[in-house]
Amino acid sequence: MLTPTPPGPPPPDNRPRLPVARPALPRTETLVPYLRQIDESRIYSNHGPLVAQLEARMAARLGLGRTGVISCSTGTMALVAAIRAARGLSRSRGGLCLLPAYTFVATAGAALSCGYDCHLVDIDPASWAMEPAALRRHPRLSEVGLVLPVAPYGRGIDLQGWQDFQDETGIAVVIDAAACLDGLMAPGRDLPRSIPLAVSLHATKSFGCGEGGLVLSRDTLLLQEAYKGLNNGFYLSREAQVVGLNGKMSEYAAAVALAELDGFAQKRAQWERVAASYARAGAEAGVRLWTAPEVSACYALIEARDAGQAATMAGRLHAAGIDFRAWYGAGLPAHPAYAGLSRDPLPVSADVAARLIGLPCFTDLAEADIARVVAVLAA
Repeated sequence: MLTPTPPGPPPPDNRPRLPVARPALPRTETLVPYLRQIDESRIYSNHGPLVAQLEARMAARLGLGRTGVISCSTGTMALVAAIRAARGLSRSRGGLCLLPAYTFVATAGAALSCGYDCHLVDIDPASWAMEPAALRRHPRLSEVGLVLPVAPYGRGIDLQGWQDFQDETGIAVVIDAAACLDGLMAPGRDLPRSIPLAVSLHATKSFGCGEGGLVLSRDTLLLQEAYKGLNNGFYLSREAQVVGLNGKMSEYAAAVALAELDGFAQKRAQWERVAASYARAGAEAGVRLWTAPEVSACYALIEARDAGQAATMAGRLHAAGIDFRAWYGAGLPAHPAYAGLSRDPLPVSADVAARLIGLPCFTDLAEADIARVVAVLAA
């Protein structure tokens, strides 16, 4: 899944290529107690007891009481459910969605699948994200029914600014916070009053269950609408109240997520070790790296000074047998499926996309391998 195609050459010293990601989910022995609960209950889907337990524990962990989390089958379904729910409650009926050009393709796919026309907006050079103050002046704002900010690589974004934007404009805001869960679980983080966040539990994220997602919100009515959207339109009856989809999380996925939650303090410590090792090695070599807590712990990024230096670094990594990624590629306009979307001028998006490289990052990444990566970058 994460090996380049075609694969690169073997390293010069015949060591195995260093992968860019090597996910580690809970081991079998930690899952057994939950699997036995499934055996006893014989409930496998449709909001079973493990799903309920996961939602309650996660809501408590995030300071959302007992009802602030809805689980679902994927991070993309979380985004779709949040968009549908926000649209149903919004007083704005515009058909246009503003979203950043620099993001993973699922952001645009979710908005388009919900019936919006998408217009791509440039990002801020410091935050790599759309900024609410800039969008207040957007020339197409009168057409907009949805704004879809992205927290790139799990970076913190101006959540209160987006809450204020929604309050002042009446335009629905949904945050694509796919990689943000580990940051949101840290002490001192707070969620906005009403706008929802969509989170991914994909295996490659810092907190994962294989495939899964969460909708997070303090707005009980919005979460009810998200629940309907993920449950074929049903809520407290067998009559579909809205047009819905089947996006529910299974009990098996919930079992993995619960075991992940049980052991997350240890896993977080492993992520922190990797981030600290990268930061230390980068500082010693004079290389600017982005690591946790500036980004989600599942990322280590090198920010080159320009596209030429990034290309040189990529060539060195490839030759040294070190895999890497441009996680968002060259941005949405570079994908054939999204090349036809209307857009603003996108100079910052193009510049950032050309300069950021994703480096190997996983919980058992060895100190020696981190030193090897940084040495190649600093050569």
